Amino acid sequence: MRKGELIMASGDLISLAQLKAHLGVQSSGDDIVLSALISQISRAIAAYLNRPFIWPRDVVDVFDGNGRDRIQLRHWPVVSVSSVSVNGQVVAPAATPQSAGWVLETSDLEPPGAMQQVILRGGLFPRGWQNISVAYRAGYQVSGETAVVPSAAPYLVQAGQPYGAFVCDMGVAYVSGAALTGVAENPGQGQYVLDRVGGYYFSAADAGQTVVLNYGYAPADLALCALEWAADRYRYRERIGMISKSLGGQETAAFRLTAMPDFVALALRNFARIIAN
Repeated sequence: MRKGELIMASGDLISLAQLKAHLGVQSSGDDIVLSALISQISRAIAAYLNRPFIWPRDVVDVFDGNGRDRIQLRHWPVVSVSSVSVNGQVVAPAATPQSAGWVLETSDLEPPGAMQQVILRGGLFPRGWQNISVAYRAGYQVSGETAVVPSAAPYLVQAGQPYGAFVCDMGVAYVSGAALTGVAENPGQGQYVLDRVGGYYFSAADAGQTVVLNYGYAPADLALCALEWAADRYRYRERIGMISKSLGGQETAAFRLTAMPDFVALALRNFARIIAN
């Protein structure tokens, strides 16, 4: 896999294998239907959240200057800010907590996170039309996870994935800061091979080395919402249009007919964009 390449279809929150396991489906007869359902539900969740992406991505936001000392970024959580420009002039980051320059509002370490602001110390963002530019990386990413390459084959380091399943590799480095290179197979010194579940394979030459992993993930709460909603829609085909069903004349089963299950909507609320800018 290449750096930034997704292990699932672009934007999908869960894999086909996860949904089939949840449903108890073992045959491949409905794989096409289930795959389409996963993508449809994942897009519906993104639309509900009003967030075009949640995986790590480099973006440039352009704003109208507001005459204040802060501007709220459109995407979160923010991994890093590479530049801030005002009227075409690059503004340096604040070198110390007291010095002038821009600073990034501290983020929550765990999902869902919160929208963040770039704050300009010692000045204001001058009013104007599209005169403020901020280049940054945003998305759910684990950064700086350290691990030691085992001394014996297969020299495998497994990503910790503390907040959700691995989605994409965002780079590996030695603790010195020197970057390693991802390759398709047979890694040599300074290289690694990535499997599809967050496993990093290194070479014998790097055995015992401490490495730093960076990778994107699907927040567990969002993945569970996609799983439950997709499963609900799959089972719906057995009762399309039905409001209730008699069970042998002794009792009646009532069915919920809503676009989104209530429990899914409740869980998604904390991840949603609440303002537009």
